[in-house]
Amino acid sequence: MKARILMLAWLAASLVACVSVPDTAQREAAASRLALAQAYFEQGQPQVASQEVQRSLAIDAHNPRAHVLNGLVWMDLNRFESARSSFDRALVLDPQSVSAWHNRAWLSCQQGAWEQAHADFEQALLRAHGADRVQALMVQGVCAAQAQSWSLAEQRLTQALDLEPNNTMARHHWAQVQQEQGRWAQAQMALERLNTSPHARPESLLLAIRGAQQLGDAAAVVRWAQELERRFPQSPQWDAYQRKSVNVR
Repeated sequence: MKARILMLAWLAASLVACVSVPDTAQREAAASRLALAQAYFEQGQPQVASQEVQRSLAIDAHNPRAHVLNGLVWMDLNRFESARSSFDRALVLDPQSVSAWHNRAWLSCQQGAWEQAHADFEQALLRAHGADRVQALMVQGVCAAQAQSWSLAEQRLTQALDLEPNNTMARHHWAQVQQEQGRWAQAQMALERLNTSPHARPESLLLAIRGAQQLGDAAAVVRWAQELERRFPQSPQWDAYQRKSVNVR
């Protein structure tokens, strides 16, 4: 089995060597297609994005960024094996690609392959700096929480917040991890900071309601419920609270 894997890796590298390298004009054309694909993907049009990224790859198959975007598009279309193949290809072309390691890790997380996800996140963190490192730490924390690996989840989310204290998503998930461990007071302190900022979301407000209920703080339940109704009256979270079915998972 190991010999077969090594042979496949050698074959992939050989194929790269055999493909002609595009000239400057071709690379520019491929880059334009890739930018268009990115724009369509960000606008929630993965089918159109897929067409454009395939056109980009037809011109320049050597661009690891194109393979990463291709993987993201396949993920959005629930074509998970195709997504994994795209991320694998990106890493053949650029083993230092933080985005390829990160997104392959997230794909493994979505499939419940926790050990593979953890290994790939660690590879991303070895290479990531700045905002990329914060993102990798936060998403690994979220993944670890899904695996109910609370210690690792708390560690990574804490590290993300140490680097970027105003990261609202990291704070939200950190508070959720605290709740899962029964640390309701610590969670409420974090949610207080988040929910009194302009970055409060219906999810974080519902999380605070849940915490207040557990702590028996009726005044806080009313306070956060009023805030939820005032700021997000059309949200599913407000509807859930009205139906008395608070569930933030």
